[in-house]
Amino acid sequence: MSSGRDPRRRAALAALAALVACKGSPQAADEPAEAKGSAGVAIAPPQVAPPQVAPPLVAPRSVVLDEPVVELPRQEAFTLLDPGKGARAVLRYALAPGTASYATATDLTARHLAGARDQPPALPRIRDGFAVTIAADHPDRLTLRGLAGDAARSTPETERYLAPWRALLQDRTATLRFDARGAISAIELEHAPSSTAAADGRGELVQRLLARIVPVPEEPVGDGASWRVVTILRLGPAYAKQTATYTLVARGAAGWKLHLRLVRVAEPQAMDDPTLPAGATVELLGLSRTLDGEVECDPGHPLITRGTLAIESRVHVRLSRKGEPATEQVIEDTGTGVFSLRP
Repeated sequence: MSSGRDPRRRAALAALAALVACKGSPQAADEPAEAKGSAGVAIAPPQVAPPQVAPPLVAPRSVVLDEPVVELPRQEAFTLLDPGKGARAVLRYALAPGTASYATATDLTARHLAGARDQPPALPRIRDGFAVTIAADHPDRLTLRGLAGDAARSTPETERYLAPWRALLQDRTATLRFDARGAISAIELEHAPSSTAAADGRGELVQRLLARIVPVPEEPVGDGASWRVVTILRLGPAYAKQTATYTLVARGAAGWKLHLRLVRVAEPQAMDDPTLPAGATVELLGLSRTLDGEVECDPGHPLITRGTLAIESRVHVRLSRKGEPATEQVIEDTGTGVFSLRP
């Protein structure tokens, strides 16, 4: 049975070999050198395209881009919500030369939650502030110096709250530009021991100034006018958005009375905190802080001259260390901040 199939198999192999041989040679041996069509026109032999060679494979390169530098604070929006009623006027600062001290006294009830909920203790009053100098020849330039921060009575909690102020701003000098609408720019912290300390100090300075400076709208406004300002800023090692809403209660020769509501929110994010032990990481799960109350502004002074703000704050973080289970901590603060001017 096999002998009947072998001749056919050998014939098929021979035909395949012949086909390959014909394709491999430019012209068959028994084929005439030139073929002619019915009209006697010479027909060129078919052209065989050269074999395509695939380009060599090149492994993709990993390109690492530097993190973009985002200049903060950055104002995202300034919106006039209501122009107010009655006669309207343009609000503008016209700073008087000289030096004045702007003090902040803070009364807080703090709760540190790390597992069981404890009774929130009332902290002794905490005080800090700035001495601000305005030169007669440069009324648009401010020189600030951080005053000594202290507490009515020193406790571990008051020391924790005063630590950023003492480390970054106390007895440090800063300069900045201040325009007629209350916008700040060109902020420089002097005598910082390193670029990191300068960036941290600048962030701490900005987040405090944005709670003590009232920016005013471009348009003329009347009593009851309101405007909203959205700013991106740093809060310690975190990045946050501040939405501040100002309502003009009254204006007169002595200045402006306003209602201020300032809300700061930070989305979940990893935080780079150099104070953590080696191998430890911290993740911000949520942050919210609200300041709400009545304040007064004198157009001859760059900072709020007096007022009281209610404070509500909540910070939720997760701490992790290699080889150990993660822990979560929540810090809640409520209280009041009182602003005052000391000429």
